[in-house]
Amino acid sequence: MRFEHDRRSLTINLALWAIAAVWLMALLALLPGVRLLHLLLVGSVLTIAVLVVGVSPLLTPHEVTEGRIILRQGWHHRLVVPVARVKRLERLDRIEAKEGVLMDAFNRTLVMTDGKANGLRLELKEAVRVPSALWKKVDAVIFDVDEPDRFIAEVDKAR
Repeated sequence: MRFEHDRRSLTINLALWAIAAVWLMALLALLPGVRLLHLLLVGSVLTIAVLVVGVSPLLTPHEVTEGRIILRQGWHHRLVVPVARVKRLERLDRIEAKEGVLMDAFNRTLVMTDGKANGLRLELKEAVRVPSALWKKVDAVIFDVDEPDRFIAEVDKAR
């Protein structure tokens, strides 16, 4: 079952990336001696960056499926946790961490949020490695979904 998350900060992020890419391309085009090949190369790299960092988080919801919880923040941040490893899943009144994908290495906590509301804290029985955080181990994950009560019910059902 798919669970959407807050998209407001993601659309702002996409707009900022797109504006920065357009400005950089305009500045490069105005520089004397810049060849068309260089413009195409930089434009291609910027397009890929905008797609991966700006567009992909808008297309990737969290999922609870086949005994696994899949938390996604774009195509480049993904964490798969077997439901059997869940120690506790609790609802947060307010998320006190910054928005985005953050790794608190001292507390072994991964934060994957787009907003301050509808937060969940997932504590694990044993740590899992996170590929997108340089394979560091995490004991807890803080994230947000649009329907936290339904997410908790779905995880309880999958146990």
